[in-house]
Amino acid sequence: MRRLSLSCLLALLLSTPLAWSQVPDNAVWIDVRTPSEFAEGRVEGATLIPWDGIETGIRALKLDKDTPIVLYCGSGGRAGRARETLQANGYSQVTNAGGLEEAQALKAASQAED
Repeated sequence: MRRLSLSCLLALLLSTPLAWSQVPDNAVWIDVRTPSEFAEGRVEGATLIPWDGIETGIRALKLDKDTPIVLYCGSGGRAGRARETLQANGYSQVTNAGGLEEAQALKAASQAED
């Protein structure tokens, strides 16, 4: 099962504009899971905005449309839908980091480069 996760992570990295060490310091991390999932564990510093409320939630943050945004969920599906919604609303730097484990690894790798 770990191999599947690692292969999914590799596919994710190859399909996103961000490489491991290229998450900008000013990136906004958004957890698009449910409040109960968020309470069980999250990426440090992430903001909870469930995927089905992403438009309202992101507006409340008052971000510039070119702010780097990194989304994650349980496996990448909800983050993908949220990414599509944000892009349709003009946000230009939105990345789907996949699931929680992949997002935590991405965050740790980006911090290691600092």
